[in-house]
Amino acid sequence: MASQAYDALMDVSRLLLDKGFEPGNVAEALGQVGAALDVDRVYVFENSKDVGGKLLCSQRYEWTAASASAQLDNPVLQNVSYEEALPSWVQPLSSGQVVKGRPREFTSPVREVLESQDIRSLLVCPITVGGEWWGFVGFDDCRTERAWPEAESSVLQALSNALAGSLRHARLRSALTGVQAQLRAIIDRCASTTS
Repeated sequence: MASQAYDALMDVSRLLLDKGFEPGNVAEALGQVGAALDVDRVYVFENSKDVGGKLLCSQRYEWTAASASAQLDNPVLQNVSYEEALPSWVQPLSSGQVVKGRPREFTSPVREVLESQDIRSLLVCPITVGGEWWGFVGFDDCRTERAWPEAESSVLQALSNALAGSLRHARLRSALTGVQAQLRAIIDRCASTTS
């Protein structure tokens, strides 16, 4: 299974870097790796802050196998307060470490969040962009209490790196587009004042 996952990861990395961090590309990438590793759900959460500065996360992308229920439209997974729902995840994820285990190994309230989604085991990898903890990619097994061998963990961490690389490129493209627009405006102003 690990060799299939590495092959899928190579394809996914190319896809994300060539075509960008767009919803269709991200969903395809999550699906390829999810199918190769025989997981039930793969998803991406993005971090944000509320008006008071409290750290939140919201689900943005998801792929699910036929055997799992989709959670992308679950309102409970939008603007989730780390402090209230996932307090034990902040330190490891913000420092680049993975979070993994079975729901019964987590304390409340994390356990309840996981059990409500029929998760039997999960592995969550941080996505870090430009030194900033942007969010995380997660992998759920809803059928078995998977141990997540090191080979699988490595593939999943590599996917989080591919997503981060694609996000970096998207930000650079956006910044370049902004600079080009400013230069065009300056050139147009100069042309209009000389004519």
